[in-house]
Amino acid sequence: MIVRDGPVRPSFPLALIHPLGPLFWRLPLSLRRHLLYLRALRRWGNFRTPQLAGEKMQWRIINDKRTLIALAEDKLASRELQRIALVNAGLQSVVKIPETFWVGTDLRELQAIAHRLPDRWVLKPNHSCGRIMFVDSASESFNWDVAHAICGRWLARDEEELVFGHWAYSQARRLLVVEEHIGDADSTEIKVHTFGGTPEYLFHSNRMKTGGLYDCLLPDGTRFYPGEGDDRPQSFPTIPDVIRHRALEAARAISAPFDEIRTDFHFADGELWCSEISAYTASGLARTLPKYDALFGSRWHLPDLTAADPRESEWRALLEGTPKGTLQR
Repeated sequence: MIVRDGPVRPSFPLALIHPLGPLFWRLPLSLRRHLLYLRALRRWGNFRTPQLAGEKMQWRIINDKRTLIALAEDKLASRELQRIALVNAGLQSVVKIPETFWVGTDLRELQAIAHRLPDRWVLKPNHSCGRIMFVDSASESFNWDVAHAICGRWLARDEEELVFGHWAYSQARRLLVVEEHIGDADSTEIKVHTFGGTPEYLFHSNRMKTGGLYDCLLPDGTRFYPGEGDDRPQSFPTIPDVIRHRALEAARAISAPFDEIRTDFHFADGELWCSEISAYTASGLARTLPKYDALFGSRWHLPDLTAADPRESEWRALLEGTPKGTLQR
């Protein structure tokens, strides 16, 4: 069992001044975002009339409370949005969606049907990020006591909502989800960034390694280096052009309702699979080169938050109820 259990909390005395300490979350949201931006980028941001992509992300975090944004960070709702978009675009046969086996809050229910699970599966919260268990019961027995303790923490409100102010997580249903394990430790994650439904760039990396090498590409396949310190030789294997084009086409369909969104995929065993979508990529705090921060900021047209969304009821419906997994039907 491989577990990612969210960020490591700092100990005293660092906790007194660290964002994950006991005091930071009590500050007003706008001040928190300014301090996080200053800490990450060493400059004060313009969040009232933002021009840069990172600044516009801060504007979203502070101001955008639309149901559409909430939908993005509810894993079950966003999965259904992906399914609908792929069907409407005629892509359901070439872009796959992992099977959801179980949904709930009580692991005892899952334990009762565990004999029906495949050897390999993943467990994660529906309403957070950076928390996931990769399970392979064929190679080691699953420790249910450890899983109960971890999932108890996962069901609580966490730093995504309380510290960073990522409002959409507060609207997501607090549930645990078990789904199909796609690929292996060497499979590839493809992340496509879109603005107004138009893919502007993508990058791919190893799904199980953090801080490793990656390729960042423009839609035509040209490699570029968007971040400070990224202009170093990269050796990550390339993805086939047909898969890149397929990911771009799927991202275009899935992202159509959003002013900005990141759409993720897995490439494993020759197949392209949907993963998650993210409305808060890197919390807008990535150290992007100024020219790209400005370029992608110019491509991101912020929404009019006073305008009615004609699809509001559709988005709201996707966030209601508790769906059942295939082993619960």
